[in-house]
Amino acid sequence: MIAMYTVSHFTDGAPDRRPYLAIALVLSAVGTFLATLGSPWFGLAALTLAAVGGKCAATLYWPLAQSGLDLKIAAPGLAVVNSLGNLGGFVSPTLFGYLKDTTGSTNGGLYTLSAASLLAVVGVVYVRNTRGTSGALPRTAREASAERPVVS
Repeated sequence: MIAMYTVSHFTDGAPDRRPYLAIALVLSAVGTFLATLGSPWFGLAALTLAAVGGKCAATLYWPLAQSGLDLKIAAPGLAVVNSLGNLGGFVSPTLFGYLKDTTGSTNGGLYTLSAASLLAVVGVVYVRNTRGTSGALPRTAREASAERPVVS
């Protein structure tokens, strides 16, 4: 929770949140991969690292998704993204269970989750920046009016 607050507060004024999102996703992938190594206590620490990366990525993702869509289709576009995320909430545990049943170990599922985070990093790199900001806070009316030329 502290990491989520700190990252979101730190990136609020950033003109482009994509690099921070990529770092959070890589942190999640590394934590998930490291969970397959070492003792159960090390695995717990690694999964905590993965959770920090995943939760921080969520605080960075939604403003990016909103800024990447045209205002006319923002609501239905976000609904599609949310629906696909909910579908992933079904597919991921099912695939994880299937891999555990076929291999007898949770490592295959953790490797798959790690690969999915790295695939998301590739997606973040190729996201278009359509409005000129990637999730930065909108300017206040005073800042916007200060930049307008005075017409006489």
